[in-house]
Amino acid sequence: MNVVIGAGISGLSAGQLLGDDVVILEKNAVAGGLAGQYRAGGFAFDYGGHYFHFQGKPGIKEHVEGFHSFRMYRRDSKILLGKRFIPYSLQYHLAYLPARLRRPILEEIMVAGGEGGDDLESFLQAHFGEKLFQLFFAPFMGKFYGRPLSTLLAGMDKGSIPVPRKEEVLAGARGRQRGGEGYNPVFYYPEGSLQGFIDDYGRPLAGRMRCNEEVVRIETQQRRVHTRAGSYRYANLVSTMPLRALLGMIDPPPPFPRRQLQHLSTLVVNVVLSRRRRRFHWLYLPEKRFPFYRAGYYPGSGAVAVYLEKTVAAPSLPDARELFRETVFTLRQTGMIADAREILLHDPKVIPVSYVVFDRNWPRLVPGILAHLRRQRIFSIGRYGSWNYSSMADDILMARETAMALAQS
Repeated sequence: MNVVIGAGISGLSAGQLLGDDVVILEKNAVAGGLAGQYRAGGFAFDYGGHYFHFQGKPGIKEHVEGFHSFRMYRRDSKILLGKRFIPYSLQYHLAYLPARLRRPILEEIMVAGGEGGDDLESFLQAHFGEKLFQLFFAPFMGKFYGRPLSTLLAGMDKGSIPVPRKEEVLAGARGRQRGGEGYNPVFYYPEGSLQGFIDDYGRPLAGRMRCNEEVVRIETQQRRVHTRAGSYRYANLVSTMPLRALLGMIDPPPPFPRRQLQHLSTLVVNVVLSRRRRRFHWLYLPEKRFPFYRAGYYPGSGAVAVYLEKTVAAPSLPDARELFRETVFTLRQTGMIADAREILLHDPKVIPVSYVVFDRNWPRLVPGILAHLRRQRIFSIGRYGSWNYSSMADDILMARETAMALAQS
């Protein structure tokens, strides 16, 4: 029998191709994981902005649309600097900056282009220049990562930082509009709700899904998974839980220092507003005055629901009064509310493992760990299982390729 740990987007995608001889173990009461929703105060919330990007993956788009209909959105994201709402990406919209900033930034970019070092800080400085680095990248990414950028590897973000094309930088400095850069110039969101898609996506697997079964131990020699409710023998084990957590459950323990696998924890504050005052999809907040690094509106109709995100050091909620004060301040300063009375509901959630940190330990550890697990018939997949940077479309593709390989073995 094949056992899948986790009924999120990756686990459900793998389960679809593993046939009748599969069981999916999910620790929560419903499927979805971070790709699903939760309810608070009569409203359904996502876990921050989770959207589908099908660029270069038309087959995955056709696959998910076979279960549920999706709506396409043309990205309208902005960066708030002072009182200026500047379209993303900043390097292609320099005309929005005052001349005293625009001219020296443009001069540096036009002569930039060195390779830089292999760390993220020197990479950004080499391609964007020191002035743009200090204006946007250093404060925003410093707030996001919470550690020096010089300790992180460059080139691991899978294209989320577009390297500037100089002719288009120059056009943007002259005021010409452009768009389409990056991995998400358009994005897709399920009609109705994200949980509605997950419910449709998992419905064919309902008879093979075991909810409220949290895995607590994995015996590799006996090939047995233990949950709080029972145990299961497996021929192949597909895990979508965070790789660091998986290593801590394996008996006997693998010979890897799992604590060196670093990640970020994210606090998401979901808010329902009485009206919508801004039209962007999401907003980057690099300035120190903002405790959050991003704010956005959820797609879809119905209630005006927004989210605020910030990196936190510990997976626990901060003081409720201080958090509400920060929420009101951010929403007012971004123009998303005029008065705190426009907030109908706010609900914070901490995502303990949200983003993988690509430090110098990553290439030394992760490929070897995944190869070691595969030799024991454990296939760790998905964004957190593979300990990588991936979109939901990437995760679906990885899960399907893994399942097809197991079905043919």
